[in-house]
Amino acid sequence: MLKSLLVALPITLAIALPTLASNNIHIADATEINSSELWPKPEFPIAKGSENSKALNVVQDFFAAYSTGDIEQIKEYVADDVEWHIPGRHPLAGTKRGIEAFTDFFKQLGAAGFKAEVMILAANDTYVIDAHRGYSSTNGENIDINWVLLYQIENGKIKRVQNFSDDLYSSDRFFEQFVSSQN
Repeated sequence: MLKSLLVALPITLAIALPTLASNNIHIADATEINSSELWPKPEFPIAKGSENSKALNVVQDFFAAYSTGDIEQIKEYVADDVEWHIPGRHPLAGTKRGIEAFTDFFKQLGAAGFKAEVMILAANDTYVIDAHRGYSSTNGENIDINWVLLYQIENGKIKRVQNFSDDLYSSDRFFEQFVSSQN
């Protein structure tokens, strides 16, 4: 048995080490592309032609409420049966269904000191696309990456949101460390 383990170990290492090196390269690339110097915040982030969208107004009001940290005010812009999908493998990932799950998630974002700086908003009557810088520096952990969110607006409220992270490695690492520091 020992002999078979000694034979298998070099094969396992030959497969695992290039994969680890490749992951480190991907992590470095993702960190580099998310440099805030590469993605300056525009003076006017609303795409031309979107300024009269009622759906856009809902998301803008949501962001204004989010910036205050007032959960009750945030809830004014969100449907009771909201679905908010967060990508990743970290403890906060998954689809938040309903206003209570949504509220719990946003309380955790607030505790993590997570901030959003809008880069562009574009909208029609039903959908809003938001690209923003999402960042935080809390408990010695940092995250500073770009996010794109697709909002579906129904009856004047946010009904459904799909988040797309520019760097899942970093968001997983940040939120795993944040959640473990809370326990």
